[in-house]
Amino acid sequence: MTISFENVAVGSGLDAAVPPLTLSVTPGEPTVIAVESDERPLLVSMLLGGRMEPDSGSVTIDGHEDADNLRRRTALVDTPFVAEPPAGISLASVVAEEFSFAGRSTSRAAVERFLEQHGLADYAKLAIRALPPLDRVRLFSELALLRQGVDTLIVTSPERHGADPSGWYSTLAGLAERNISVAIVTDFATRDILLGLGARDAATVMVEPAPATAEAVPSKTQEKVKGKAAKKATAKASKSANKSATKKAPKKASKKASSKASKKASSKATKKAAKK
Repeated sequence: MTISFENVAVGSGLDAAVPPLTLSVTPGEPTVIAVESDERPLLVSMLLGGRMEPDSGSVTIDGHEDADNLRRRTALVDTPFVAEPPAGISLASVVAEEFSFAGRSTSRAAVERFLEQHGLADYAKLAIRALPPLDRVRLFSELALLRQGVDTLIVTSPERHGADPSGWYSTLAGLAERNISVAIVTDFATRDILLGLGARDAATVMVEPAPATAEAVPSKTQEKVKGKAAKKATAKASKSANKSATKKAPKKASKKASSKASKKASSKATKKAAKK
């Protein structure tokens, strides 16, 4: 599934809660969306998941506006105030609640079995705040995927819990390999780290360059042919000029000699006549 924003905004002008955004989230490698301010990660995540409507612009799913389908197929992961469990609640309680959303048994045995499968049985009775950041991202993502029809995860500000981003990014990259679309809404500093790890920038727009015409952009072969033609023309012009100069030189010399001889003969004749 591809989610696209086309100039999506909340508010307007300098006071906009979310300035115009154009981006896309696609399956494959995790997609990272960098935003500023404390509230924008929450707002952008809700827009991506169809939990709120923009004041302007369009949000589409596979090219069509369908907010209901968008809500069914997306899950907000650990999004502050919206999908973030209270820090003091036990991990077992969080899992049981997610099971109820997914229509699964919320029995103690079912919860314990799930936590054992994910190597987190020791944390079952502990407050959620005790869960290491990497395990938190991994567990909440897997719980969200239990919901029927969900094929897109929107992970909000995972950097706020600390830990090296490369750790939880590898978990999300693994989910993306299962043909799950993963959107990570984060800050610019974390975005740069994730791009270095292989994430895709949601704001990057790939534009296919228009094919160059032979007239507009000459090929190397054409340039080579033109170069040879220019050299040949220059050589020919030079040869012609030299030949012309060679022909003209004897004529000028002959005229000059004839003039000189005529003057000399005339002077001699004048002197001879004067003596007589």
